[in-house]
Amino acid sequence: MKHPVVIACGLGLLVLLVAAALPLLHMRDHGAAPPAGAGSRTGSGGGAGAGPAPGDAGLPWQVRVLADGSAQVFGLHLGRDTLAEAEARFGDHLQVALVARLGEVGALEALVDPMQAGFVSGRLVLAFEVPAATLQRWRAQVGSSSAMEGGVRRFKLDAADRQAARSAPLVGLSFVPALRLGEADLRERFGPPARVLGETGGAPMLLYPERGLAASVRAGERGVLQYVAPRDFAARLLAPLEAAGGQAAAAASAAPAR
Repeated sequence: MKHPVVIACGLGLLVLLVAAALPLLHMRDHGAAPPAGAGSRTGSGGGAGAGPAPGDAGLPWQVRVLADGSAQVFGLHLGRDTLAEAEARFGDHLQVALVARLGEVGALEALVDPMQAGFVSGRLVLAFEVPAATLQRWRAQVGSSSAMEGGVRRFKLDAADRQAARSAPLVGLSFVPALRLGEADLRERFGPPARVLGETGGAPMLLYPERGLAASVRAGERGVLQYVAPRDFAARLLAPLEAAGGQAAAAASAAPAR
């Protein structure tokens, strides 16, 4: 089974075509992002620390890294919050569903569309970790579903399963800004990446493990910002991305020459 955050990241890519455009100049009119962990205190107790200025706390580049390897972004605590906290944060704007392709067990996700992150609007997908056996049971009990792009369907949980899902931990976020972000814009906001994947083909993926962030950009298209707790970056983002890149390279080498 694919990891929930991998599925959510894939869904983030699917919504690129429907995100509404905003002038990029509006984004550049604001100050640059602070370094990762800036403003955080890392006391012996692993306390929450001091976050960014209140007016900027919801912006996509305001990632608050904590001493325990977790992080806060968009008012959510990755690696600690649950669906219940997300419901408290977004209320009726949160659309919760079991999302799956044909033949897959699926993953528990929640959608906020539109999502207002400071002065930047976009679409936010939240991924939650649920045991495979539980997902299978929920999938067997769902009633109605709706089709999405790419052969994906959203299955509505029944009332009892939705209540049980409220304890599921939040493990990943995918944010699709409604403005086009180029690689230069991401470097301006987040600084130089630790690594860039896909430089020789496809959409470059800028990696910021210290922030738990992977940012994809393709010329003329909207970027996708994928967040996990920094302590989970290697397992939840880097490994799946490297595996996907290896599969793409193998498929390209096996393709007949024209």
